[in-house]
Amino acid sequence: MGDILSVYKVYPEEIEDIDKIKESLEKGFGDPFKVAKLEIEPIAFGLKVIKLGVVFPDKIDGLLDKLEDAIKAIDGVRDIEIEVSTLL
Repeated sequence: MGDILSVYKVYPEEIEDIDKIKESLEKGFGDPFKVAKLEIEPIAFGLKVIKLGVVFPDKIDGLLDKLEDAIKAIDGVRDIEIEVSTLL
């Protein structure tokens, strides 16, 4: 038993929303989630995406779905894409 690291690309509805979304993500998601990485990354033609890494325990069922629902619920988030999810 250990922890899981999930890395997401978080796409904003509008590029102007990206800083507001990042601020919301910086607040975290409460226990047992820990934000491990948070940075804005250019992707193409002036578009940007937020790279978000979150660590959480693997022994509690349903945490991945709970995390993804919390990210999608943030105002201004258009979509999320999981880049990697791995055991630490």
